[in-house]
Amino acid sequence: MSYVIGVDGGATKTEAVVANLHGEPLGAGRAGCGNWEIVGDLRAAQTIFDAIRQGLERARIDLSAVQRVHMGLAGLDWPEDELRLRAALASHLGRTPVTIENDSYLGALACTPTARGITVSAGSGVCSSYLGDNGEKYFDAYFGELGGGMQIDELALHAIIRAEDGRGPKTALTPSILRATGHSSVAALLRAMTREHYALSHKVIRPPLFQTAAEGDPVAIAVVSAFGRELGLLATNLIRKYHLKGTAQYVVASGSLFTRTGPLLFDVFQRFVHGADTSAQVVLNNRSPVAGAVRAALHACGMQTTTQWETASSSYEGAFNAEAPA
Repeated sequence: MSYVIGVDGGATKTEAVVANLHGEPLGAGRAGCGNWEIVGDLRAAQTIFDAIRQGLERARIDLSAVQRVHMGLAGLDWPEDELRLRAALASHLGRTPVTIENDSYLGALACTPTARGITVSAGSGVCSSYLGDNGEKYFDAYFGELGGGMQIDELALHAIIRAEDGRGPKTALTPSILRATGHSSVAALLRAMTREHYALSHKVIRPPLFQTAAEGDPVAIAVVSAFGRELGLLATNLIRKYHLKGTAQYVVASGSLFTRTGPLLFDVFQRFVHGADTSAQVVLNNRSPVAGAVRAALHACGMQTTTQWETASSSYEGAFNAEAPA
């Protein structure tokens, strides 16, 4: 029997799932940063293979039994990037057939019935993509300059600086972020950042931002809402570009900024998209993106996934909780 492997490689983590030809996960692996722009191509390739190796070990399957590997990778933005990654991966994967593309496609692949539609991904960065019924395929990366997590962090910081010096309104973000960072004042925080090599981690700044917004602070709400509208614009631009208005197109919101921050960002995004196209089927991705990579691998093998995919893909998160074999 043949098997497939799906890989989702991002800035924070890299996940791999080994599945049978019904799409059922048999083994999963997780490693660190798989974005070559951050760690270099050789280290990214090693990280990707570490996740694959874990999955193979848990599934008790040899790489030689794998029919196809499909990788959705962050940082794969230009044609030469694929050549770079293929060369780096060659020593690990040998002659195993591999398809590599940007990870922006994984949302629609993972969670829509047809594996088609628009995906807007928001995590460390932001991107959007479109998979059309007639083979259309599009993604942007650097064009989506506003909306990613790093920019949200910057705007939250700007908000408390402006509140401090009077250019902006007072905000509950100030005491919330200062408590989270352990600094006594905005000035102390800025001094630490500019003179003491203090790095303002997203793990420190984003929870206070979204919590303060949920509690009704107008400045925090304005920051989150601005990003929601920008993310919505990425989707509505593709609706316009491909003449999709009125076609009940799936629009998938994917990534940690949508799924792990509460409802506000998604609600703003959904309202913005529906303002441009009331027929759009706006959904929050409820599947692990790596499931989309497995689905793409199955399609490359000629397998159809429409009927059984909902059942098969629902078990992907649990695959990472399975213990490795003794």
